[in-house]
Amino acid sequence: MIDSTVDTLPDRADRITMRVIGGLAAAMAVVLAAGQATIVATFAWADAVTLSLLADHSLPVEGGEGVSEAAVETVALTTDALAAGTRALFAGGAALLGITAAIVGFALALLMFATASGRPFRPALYRFSLVAGLVLILGPLLATALTGFASMQAAFELNAAVNGILVPGFALSSWGLTIPVVGLGVIALAYLLRRMEGLQRETAGLV
Repeated sequence: MIDSTVDTLPDRADRITMRVIGGLAAAMAVVLAAGQATIVATFAWADAVTLSLLADHSLPVEGGEGVSEAAVETVALTTDALAAGTRALFAGGAALLGITAAIVGFALALLMFATASGRPFRPALYRFSLVAGLVLILGPLLATALTGFASMQAAFELNAAVNGILVPGFALSSWGLTIPVVGLGVIALAYLLRRMEGLQRETAGLV
């Protein structure tokens, strides 16, 4: 048995690629979080806000060439009469999405930079990945719930002002249910990192 140090540093091209991916992940996290922060600020302090709410029934639209059927199913409106509680629900949904983007983006950036540097797997990587996965599951689900309840309440509050054309419905977006599936994959990755960390300890100094 030979006791020697194993060079685990990736190739230069791989290091550059991983650092670029990490930098892009961090940058996108900042942009997404900033966008959601703007929405939070709008609902918190703006006099009027713009909403897209479900219509009571689909309004037919005459389609042109190549369009067999068209309908309007949402109503866009700007209002300054939204209750403070409803504004808080909308702001809370946006805040959760911003927090989700920030945590996941920076966790991915940490993983990429740590891997590019050739450092051994640390318990912190497992914890960050586990937290990122849980955030990906809970953040979009809770944000979808808050935004849905806020839309329902807004429809109740504003329906009379628009001649009853709104329906207090709970619209679900596909991404709000798809991203949690990605979160499960990240949690699986966290446990893989934990196993790899254990293997590194067991094989330390072996060639």
